[in-house]
Amino acid sequence: MSNRLIVAQDAWAEVPDWVAALVSECDQSSQASVAKALSLSPTVISQTIRNHYPGDMARIEAVVRDTYLNAPVECRALGGEVESAVCLKWRRRAKELTSSSPMRVLMFNACRACPKCKLADEN
Repeated sequence: MSNRLIVAQDAWAEVPDWVAALVSECDQSSQASVAKALSLSPTVISQTIRNHYPGDMARIEAVVRDTYLNAPVECRALGGEVESAVCLKWRRRAKELTSSSPMRVLMFNACRACPKCKLADEN
């Protein structure tokens, strides 16, 4: 059992699956590399594991689930179910329009109209 997992167990009454996945990824690589992969700071990762993050924990949960738990997401633009990491990649790219390819333009419009993207932007 890793030190991070012990810390998480002390901080959470019952460690959620997404926090366990976050701990596991940190143990396999490093907290800094996980933070970079999630586009978060290492401090946010630490505070999340310790259940002391003062911000929107639901946003952190969504990013961790999308990146590491890969639940399937229905995407009309891509024609069916895709891994949540693929959905997250396109949602991040949809923040600004670049006309480098027809696919980027298609996904820019599709992601901005998607309820999942709008929920992520509100968090």
